[in-house]
Amino acid sequence: MISCFLLFGCIGFSSHALCQLTYQHLQVQLDSPWTCGKLQLIPVRFKDPGFGEIDFAKGSVIGFAQALREGKLTVKETNTPGGDDVSLLEVKNHSKKTVLVNSGEIVAGGMQDRAIGATALLEPDDKETLLPVFCIEKGRWQKKSRGFRYAGSADAELRKEIDVAKKQNKVWKEIDRQLTDKGIQNVTGAYIDLYKDTTSLDTACLRFFKQQMIHGDSAYAGFVAVTGNRIINCELFGSSTLCTASYETMLQSYMRSITAADASPQVPKVVIQRFTDKFMENEEKQILYLNKHGRLYTSNERVLHLIAYDE
Repeated sequence: MISCFLLFGCIGFSSHALCQLTYQHLQVQLDSPWTCGKLQLIPVRFKDPGFGEIDFAKGSVIGFAQALREGKLTVKETNTPGGDDVSLLEVKNHSKKTVLVNSGEIVAGGMQDRAIGATALLEPDDKETLLPVFCIEKGRWQKKSRGFRYAGSADAELRKEIDVAKKQNKVWKEIDRQLTDKGIQNVTGAYIDLYKDTTSLDTACLRFFKQQMIHGDSAYAGFVAVTGNRIINCELFGSSTLCTASYETMLQSYMRSITAADASPQVPKVVIQRFTDKFMENEEKQILYLNKHGRLYTSNERVLHLIAYDE
């Protein structure tokens, strides 16, 4: 039996559990940023370290990349009566843990490369689940599918089209823009060609940020990411367990979001404060802001993932 992942947001729900990622429960640590090279992360912590852990116990959730790497998850093209559907992939969790998959994560191969279109939890029930996806390689559609492999996470500009616009043509348009800007020409318009040269990733900074997380107090809900004179985005999760499971994915996305034109982080604290006020002061402001500039992903009336982009 195949189950289809359904997406819910705060709008239309009265349960308080849906929209609790506000200043009431969170603290933005503006005075304690983590900075390395061109990237700065401002931690956002839960005031109550146990917040959300009743739903997501420590160690009970692993990330999409880890699950694929360890063979605990299979991804394949859909096989429905109407034929293959480019906007869906069939996923099965074979492990004994819940797998968290984030919007913007990429699987390469198959009949064409795809980016995950929604944050979701894949329960350890070995059932086949249909996940919404976006094509990120518009010029290839192979009749015979290759196996899928994990290929990191999309940069913030592409993720914004996935999370906010939610339209395939907008995703392709953004990929075309980036390929043109970098002078890359390819037959299939493959997004991952932008990141074939992995030497551009600052491994020293990746190591620094991982160490900061390891030596922290583990009560992190997420981060505001900054580079140069701009805010990349803010990502928050419904528990520290979910944040930890997503951390390396976030780092990949942030690193891919930094351009040659960006300098060292120099966004004033007051600007960052104004940004977070727009969606963290209260639930009403959060709903209004995310309607145009972000997304809130939930599952069974539990918050999974909030992502907000600057205007």
